[in-house]
Amino acid sequence: MQFNLLFLTGEPLAGRIQTQNMGFILFMVCFFILIYQVSKNSKLLLAMMGKLFGNRSQTASGEIFIGQSPNILLFCIQTILLTSIIVYCGAVNDGTFQIESPSRMFIFLGFTSLFLGLFIGYKYLAYSFIGYIFFDKETEQRWNDTFSSAICLSGIILFFPALILFYVEGVCVYGGFLVLLYLIFIQIVLLYRQYVLFFNKKGGLLYFILYLCAQEIIPLFLLYKGFVYLFLMQRDSLWTQI
Repeated sequence: MQFNLLFLTGEPLAGRIQTQNMGFILFMVCFFILIYQVSKNSKLLLAMMGKLFGNRSQTASGEIFIGQSPNILLFCIQTILLTSIIVYCGAVNDGTFQIESPSRMFIFLGFTSLFLGLFIGYKYLAYSFIGYIFFDKETEQRWNDTFSSAICLSGIILFFPALILFYVEGVCVYGGFLVLLYLIFIQIVLLYRQYVLFFNKKGGLLYFILYLCAQEIIPLFLLYKGFVYLFLMQRDSLWTQI
């Protein structure tokens, strides 16, 4: 019996093995971020849970968010990275993209992270602008804390689904479906919080629907079109040159 060991024959590792090795580094970084945040900022995480799912007024817990901008930013970066990995897994599994090298994987993740970062940044600025124009400062701050909580907690929840989708073949369809259900669920929670904070006392259901079209649906549609243009329409012209 002959054993054709890669490290003995000197043959190059397969592209998938190389990307998995590089992906291991990314997941290790995310894992250490999770451990650090859970151990050092447990009160912040509980406050975020209260912002999203608490029934009482969260005015007092808002003080916990003061001075936590670096931790919130770190969580946001992790959420963007994990979401980009999930998109990458879906593209590779679907056959939309054939990426067989770590360099292409990182370029893919870079473009996807850029899109997601611009999307989240736009949402945050738009929320702040609308809140500043039409609502009081306290309501604006409560909503910004709620939105930040959803983004940060997603960085924790999406870690294991992203890990499984990246390393386990054959579960992409089911795993992607579960991730999609989570994203829909968190979006429904955010819409409910928006209605309670901004529109409940005003009785403006029509204004709420117009708000959804302008602030929620259109940005999501533009993000989707951006992905389609970059990863489908430009696939032959852009990615074959890398």
